[in-house]
Amino acid sequence: MKSNIGFAQELGETKDWFSQHKRDPFLWLIILGPLALATITFWWVVVFPPSDAIRAIHQVMPNADISLAPKYFPSCRTKRYIFGYNFATKRIDEAPGEEIGRVCRDVINGGWVLAIDNPKFEYLVSP
Repeated sequence: MKSNIGFAQELGETKDWFSQHKRDPFLWLIILGPLALATITFWWVVVFPPSDAIRAIHQVMPNADISLAPKYFPSCRTKRYIFGYNFATKRIDEAPGEEIGRVCRDVINGGWVLAIDNPKFEYLVSP
């Protein structure tokens, strides 16, 4: 069914509705929550690019052919960090890659923290 009110009248009603509800915190949570989450999700990967994480991993595993997957609030070496990557060996043909561990960004100290969980690669972890 088509509405008989014009665009200007609809815009005026929308403006009136927003002026009545502008102090409603739930409305702003609904509007800004998903927007903020999408922005943060995108910018973490830009601010901490995968190439930096790969460089940190290659200091310990120089010839590793790995794949990365972003992870939010990972734990590395019993500490919790804001951002990091899970890393695994790359897939060969149809066989899945083997999970190795995580690399986490330490924002305060300005470096990457490596956590290797796979027992096959424990020899790389310094005591």
